[in-house]
Amino acid sequence: MEPLITIITPSFQQARFLRACIDSVLNQKYPNLEYLVMDGGSTDGSVEVLKSYGDRIVWSSGPDDGQAAAINAGIRRSRGAILGYLNSDDALLPGALQTVANAFASNPTVDVIYGDAELIDESGCGVGVYPTRAFDEATFFGDCYICQPAAFWRRETQHQAGLLDESLHSALDYEYWIRIARAGGRFLHLEVPLAQSRDYPETKTRSDRTGAFREIFSISRRHLGAIHPRWIEAYLYYVRFETRSWWRGFIPRTENRRKKWVNLIRVLSSKPFGRARQG
Repeated sequence: MEPLITIITPSFQQARFLRACIDSVLNQKYPNLEYLVMDGGSTDGSVEVLKSYGDRIVWSSGPDDGQAAAINAGIRRSRGAILGYLNSDDALLPGALQTVANAFASNPTVDVIYGDAELIDESGCGVGVYPTRAFDEATFFGDCYICQPAAFWRRETQHQAGLLDESLHSALDYEYWIRIARAGGRFLHLEVPLAQSRDYPETKTRSDRTGAFREIFSISRRHLGAIHPRWIEAYLYYVRFETRSWWRGFIPRTENRRKKWVNLIRVLSSKPFGRARQG
């Protein structure tokens, strides 16, 4: 018998995308699926969409404390041996769950499996490919190349790592992968498209990039003792070329000159960077 896979969808005011998300899960035809939709009390027609599925999905709707809290509530209710969460503006690609189940069965020592992902716009048209690659701890601490809707993990891994950090709003998945990696978790990248990640201006990452960088910096200091230079460089590039910040003009335009800023910020903000500290 195939292992039970639980997919959790946190949602709030996403009626325009919700049906496509739900259909992408139900149309998997995976024989042993538990699907939970945790709605934050939407008033935009989401509840009507959820009701239209009858008993094909399990759902609840009511005020919560945000995305991570909704996912954690779903994890507490879940029974699956394999877990994943799919935001209501994303979608799974056909056959994704069977591919994941087969990969876990073939790799019994792997804790997290993630695949490739397509980037789509508001209308569902392809706009690119998420830059995923094989997992390497040293590079991952400076670059989140796991696309969250294409990532799945074992129940035992969740027991060891705990629940998502409910204080985070943008980088909750990145913090979770770091926590699993620091605990010795093993990651496997499948070079197979498993999901579609919707990329549009209203997403949290796009609409509040400063907040996303702030969370990444905080996560890095907390778990790793330092901010990876690649994250600092990415932030300086963002401020210099993509914002109207009053201090953007002080940041050099060339990469070589920005490296001096990177080194200075590393010294001022944290301890020398190295491998993840244990304990």
